[in-house]
Amino acid sequence: MAGYNLIILQVPGRQQVSDFMTIRNMMAGRAADIEVHIISTAVPVPPEFWRRVAERPTLIFSAMPIRLDSQYRGARLIPSDRAKLEEIEMLQRAGFPVPDTRKITQDLVLDEAAWGPFTVVKPNVGYRGRGIRLVRTRHVRWSDTSAVPADDPRHGRDLLAQRYIHTGDYASCYRVMTVLGRPIYAMVSLASEKLGPIDAVGGDAIELEVAVNGADRKLVLVDDEEVIALATAVSGKFVQVPVMGIDIVREQETGRLYVLEMNSSGRTWHLSSDHGLGHQRDYGLDFYGQFNALGTITDALIEATRRMAK
Repeated sequence: MAGYNLIILQVPGRQQVSDFMTIRNMMAGRAADIEVHIISTAVPVPPEFWRRVAERPTLIFSAMPIRLDSQYRGARLIPSDRAKLEEIEMLQRAGFPVPDTRKITQDLVLDEAAWGPFTVVKPNVGYRGRGIRLVRTRHVRWSDTSAVPADDPRHGRDLLAQRYIHTGDYASCYRVMTVLGRPIYAMVSLASEKLGPIDAVGGDAIELEVAVNGADRKLVLVDDEEVIALATAVSGKFVQVPVMGIDIVREQETGRLYVLEMNSSGRTWHLSSDHGLGHQRDYGLDFYGQFNALGTITDALIEATRRMAK
């Protein structure tokens, strides 16, 4: 007889309901003490549902930031919206390697000798690499972003200055999806075009697109033990963040790994999001098969439900 409820919130277009139905079926054989309920945000939930599930300890899981009435019973594993700088500061406090990052203010002055000749300037709230530019450190200045066109991803946003990590002639970035501390898939984005030589001591202004996901690229699944171990450590440290898309780069000169961001606000369930399905189709990837995605998530949810449900 079930002693716990697990409520999974599904957002059409962001996750296929079939993922969660498979997880529910797997859990029936592995954890008979947990009753799984799948709720689509596209369908109104009858009030009596919440009264019924309140009869036993409950865990509510979502891969997207969703607001629920505080009166509903249950522990919650639901992402919160966070800006990039907040994530960087969380990672720094936890001791993870991150590139030096500053908010660009009117009084910001960067030491080029310590910072390096180039700086990445990016919006504090990003979207698939849009608005990220490589500039000369000496040219980093505050500007009124409300003056840029409304369709520019920098419009009205705070901007960040981040020390440039050179990953090679062909820019690259790793992405590891994690759920509750467990790696689900790992891939690398490789730029298709070579980054041309840039004079480090030149005086001309440059503004180059450097985000790999904002340019022509190829995606390849990888089994890089160092990258996966770092991503797993990050995910395990922040147990309140249920789903992450952790972006990691390797500096070509030193081989050192840096965490760029966690994408802790959700929207990274690319196993079956419309965006992720497109990637798997276009690049011949199998996100489900690399680390037994749905079986791994099932085990993580069983453990979390038994530990956290209330």
